[in-house]
Amino acid sequence: MILLEHGGRFLLLQRAAHKAFAPHRWTGVGGRIEPGEFGDLKASALRELKEETGLSLAEVEGFTLRRTLFLARPDGIFVWLVYFTGRLVEEATPDCPEGTLAWKEPGEFDALDIIGTSRPVLSLLAADVVRDPQGLERVRVGVGIYDEFEKYHHILWDSDAEFSA
Repeated sequence: MILLEHGGRFLLLQRAAHKAFAPHRWTGVGGRIEPGEFGDLKASALRELKEETGLSLAEVEGFTLRRTLFLARPDGIFVWLVYFTGRLVEEATPDCPEGTLAWKEPGEFDALDIIGTSRPVLSLLAADVVRDPQGLERVRVGVGIYDEFEKYHHILWDSDAEFSA
């Protein structure tokens, strides 16, 4: 997922109604890492950015990998999510084949129907961009924790006391 900022607002995607996964729900721009791209995650993210928005790296400052999240789901499926951020040099709201793009302030996030794996990370990413606009901080690593009913519960980040215990 890619979260872009401009003027204190963030570019989010409301997925199209025809999408099989999470129709009408909100997230950042993004997609899948294709085979052969695991050695260059930034190139993979930039490919997705270009495919979904038409934007290029020349239009984004401080494009950086901020966080990565590992989910070992109860159904045995292992998921690896990577989260990039950047600041658009000039505000743009391009067309997107995946749905509708819109600029939102962090105060609006709670009212949106955000995809489950994006919701707990979105505000953290927004804060990361504001605190460190050039993306010089280290990448944060998280592990998704499930409860006894096999429901997604919370994320344990590498700085959390419980994570390092």
